Amino acid sequence: MEDLENLKAAIQGKKILLFGPPGCGKGNRSRDLEALGLVHVSSGIVLRAKVCDEPDSELSRKASHLMERGELVPDDIIVPIIMEHMNGTECRTNGFVLDGFPRTKAQSDVLFSQAHIDFVLYLDVPRKFLLYGIVEGNRRICVDCATGYSDFDPPKKESVCDRCGGKVITRADDNIKIIENRLALYDEQTKSFLPDIASKANVEILPIIVSDEEVIDDKYLKHLKGQVYRVETDQGGRARMLNLEGMRNRLYNLLAEKFM
Repeated sequence: MEDLENLKAAIQGKKILLFGPPGCGKGNRSRDLEALGLVHVSSGIVLRAKVCDEPDSELSRKASHLMERGELVPDDIIVPIIMEHMNGTECRTNGFVLDGFPRTKAQSDVLFSQAHIDFVLYLDVPRKFLLYGIVEGNRRICVDCATGYSDFDPPKKESVCDRCGGKVITRADDNIKIIENRLALYDEQTKSFLPDIASKANVEILPIIVSDEEVIDDKYLKHLKGQVYRVETDQGGRARMLNLEGMRNRLYNLLAEKFM
């Protein structure tokens, strides 16, 4: 994306909601949007910060237990925290990107009753990658800024975050059993109300796969063990996938087409 400054100006003040299953890349896409000036409001980061700052509180213990099991945190805990962030001066002035919220119909109803969402971005990632790619690719995260990495998109220096220099670790909840549980909860409690969201806001799909017909530089594709990685699609075929840089370019081009 060559015209980044004009893109930043075009999306200033916008309120964007990221929607998609666990492991689809909401955190990384949020940071791409944060780089354009939007405030990153992440339910996961907010909750983990709460647990870290107040580990002995009843709320922290309850939230920590639920997150370790891959279960959703109740609305009476997460909704006030998120709405407080959204109503802050920085979010009202710069705009924001919501990551990991809403996850239930009740949360969605509160959100759309209290805020105007300009744009909903649905991150479309094949189910096979969500189930096995996370583990196969050794997904890990920076403990300080929560930037995500994997063997598909490794840090330049192993265990050190490119962004902030923090320690990069494997997430404790990245195993098949917990991922399957989180996906089942997503299907049951979250994906089911996407049509309701679509009736209230403009929804655009951002796919991670690349068709065989699309000519693209290999540097924008996921590689594993030196080879371009192909994933089984939800339709039963196999397709190439974009890496972090490729997805950033696809996102910025989509935003430019929409707002510039």
